[in-house]
Amino acid sequence: MKAVLFTLAFTVGLVFGFFPSLHKPRPLYWRIMTISILTVMVILALFLHTGGTFADATITYRMGVQHAVPVRVTVLPATKVTDPLTRDMTIQAKDFSGREETCTLIFDENTYPADKLETASSFIVNLKREGVDNVFRAQQIISVNPLLTLPYIIGLEERARILYFHVPMSWIAVLAYIIAMVFAAKYLARKNIRDDITSASAAALGTLFCLLATVTGSIWAKFNWGSFWNWDPRETSIFVLLLIYAAYFALRAAIDDQDRRARLSAVYAILAAVTVPFFIFIIPRINEGLHPGSKGDVNIGPVISPQAEALNPIKQVILSLSFAGFTLLFFWMLSVQIRTKILQLQSLRHDSH
Repeated sequence: MKAVLFTLAFTVGLVFGFFPSLHKPRPLYWRIMTISILTVMVILALFLHTGGTFADATITYRMGVQHAVPVRVTVLPATKVTDPLTRDMTIQAKDFSGREETCTLIFDENTYPADKLETASSFIVNLKREGVDNVFRAQQIISVNPLLTLPYIIGLEERARILYFHVPMSWIAVLAYIIAMVFAAKYLARKNIRDDITSASAAALGTLFCLLATVTGSIWAKFNWGSFWNWDPRETSIFVLLLIYAAYFALRAAIDDQDRRARLSAVYAILAAVTVPFFIFIIPRINEGLHPGSKGDVNIGPVISPQAEALNPIKQVILSLSFAGFTLLFFWMLSVQIRTKILQLQSLRHDSH
């Protein structure tokens, strides 16, 4: 399922990205499609509630974490009992893990909105284990009858949402650098200045998305590893890659002659692109580090993990929309930048005559 969705997302992004030509404006239907995909992705990624299981709440308690865990439950009928002394209410409920076990939920009279819950098919409630297996105290009702929920990931919790932005941005950076290399080679073969413009524009956008991936990754690092930057092999390799492409733009800025600049920067773009797979895919995986997939780490990350439970269907759909949407956005930005630079070049040539 995951492989099919991701393949479809990449195919849609690449096919519609190159159609129509990069030198032509994007049609209205194309722009509407891109905006729609990104809008749906952002809504699903940021606004769906997280709903875990009783097992998540139990494991969190045993880890010594004191905060409550959001759990999606359904109440079993005719199980509500009110304690006459404490006024606490207990109900029997099941979660959505597929297990048959039932658990006891304890509500005080202020956290049990009877008018909503007694007619609800399901709801999400913050739970803390009471010290006894299968008994939890309800802290707060989060949502009643949620249509869709994101799974709760122990240790990541709400921070897992950044995955939908960080991973696609990294993919776009790689794609952009490959396109820059291809059009650099085309320039050397055909000496068409439009190929140089396309190569330079793709390299610029690749560096932009690489920076955005670095920023989102640093936010992840802060909340999971304690600081924004740890000189992890992944972080270090990306830093070196950014320096390589910074030198590329410095080279272009230092040469005034258009043909010489295009020729030298084309050669540099090809050589720089050769380093991309080493810095992004190889070096971080042959060295020990904090990032998932480092040497000795069995956790290669949910996106490429072959384990079915590593990425549930809802997350697969959101990530697929993100891959497709960000790919289309990249090609839209690339087309605008190429056409802008061509117009600037034509204006300069007109003024010189």
